[in-house]
Amino acid sequence: MSLTVTIIAKLSGVDYPAAKRACDLAGAFDGEVGAAIPEEFTYGAGARCYALATIAETRTALFWGGLLTFASVPVLALIKVLHG
Repeated sequence: MSLTVTIIAKLSGVDYPAAKRACDLAGAFDGEVGAAIPEEFTYGAGARCYALATIAETRTALFWGGLLTFASVPVLALIKVLHG
């Protein structure tokens, strides 16, 4: 089980196999703009999943940096509240 695929599945609300398929497709298209996206990834949770997979594949630092920032903001807010 890949950590990236697991995180994408949890954040987008899909199961692990769908997230794995989205990551595989994003890697196969390799940033090709005119590539046809499968119907299951064009709306709803599938679209969120494919978008996260594309960002994770093409801009890895942005994906992990955003995830780190997303996780650290509540911690920093809690520290601010506790230390006045």
